[in-house]
Amino acid sequence: MEPSISSTSGRLVVVTGAGQGIGRATAARFAARGDRVIATVRDGDRARALTEEAQRASLPLEYVALELVSGDGFDEVLERVEAARGLDVLVNNAGVGVLGSVEEVGDEQVRHQFAVNVFGPLALTRRLLPGLRRRRGHVVWVGSLAGRMALPFQAHYSATKAAIASLSDAMRLELAPHGVRVTCVEPSDFATGFTDARVVARVPGSAYASALETCLREVEKQERGARAPDWVAKVIVAAASDGKAPARRPVGQNARTICLLQRLLPARIVERLVGSHYGL
Repeated sequence: MEPSISSTSGRLVVVTGAGQGIGRATAARFAARGDRVIATVRDGDRARALTEEAQRASLPLEYVALELVSGDGFDEVLERVEAARGLDVLVNNAGVGVLGSVEEVGDEQVRHQFAVNVFGPLALTRRLLPGLRRRRGHVVWVGSLAGRMALPFQAHYSATKAAIASLSDAMRLELAPHGVRVTCVEPSDFATGFTDARVVARVPGSAYASALETCLREVEKQERGARAPDWVAKVIVAAASDGKAPARRPVGQNARTICLLQRLLPARIVERLVGSHYGL
């Protein structure tokens, strides 16, 4: 008999944005250790195909369609959690990126960036918190080192990740008396497919055109040459199994060194190094 969400005895885990990259690797890692996983993607057909793939691999992993901007699919996720009498781990991973100057990224692009990266995950988390309190669970926010250090032509992405980190820190304090742990995992660059999905706000005749293209080339070079996302997935699963997981967990090559240098160096030096790195 093929395993299903209702037939295994592990923890119940929800992972958003699990169609590729970090989310998919994380969902697979939880399932491989025997946890029951509800993973979300935007498209219903893809959800069915990925569920069938997991069943063939005998993994206790089901995909459901969920749209973070509109909230379509929230009720289905909530019903599954309620049927299991609570939730053990929520991994807020879904996100999108837009690259462009602050002046030229349009209002709709800004709203969409914040809706997918912040407002949608926050709304889902609020719906799931009663179940997490019931099981004294763990919330993992997938932030980014870009949330600690604003990057040129990625201001809106950096802002959403900084917001996630702040939400995570505040929730950690609020939920500690209820036995719910909260961690923000902050990856550096990984080969996740994020590059191909990114929106680039190009404006004909822009004063920023040359610098934008230089920055984009460097960003794509870093991402395409980066390590596989399973490294991050391993950290997420370990954090969710650690009763003393840190508030924030940088992950990636030299990630902790970068965080240390940012704290120790004067802001003007950090700014100069970041600008030089991106060819500015």
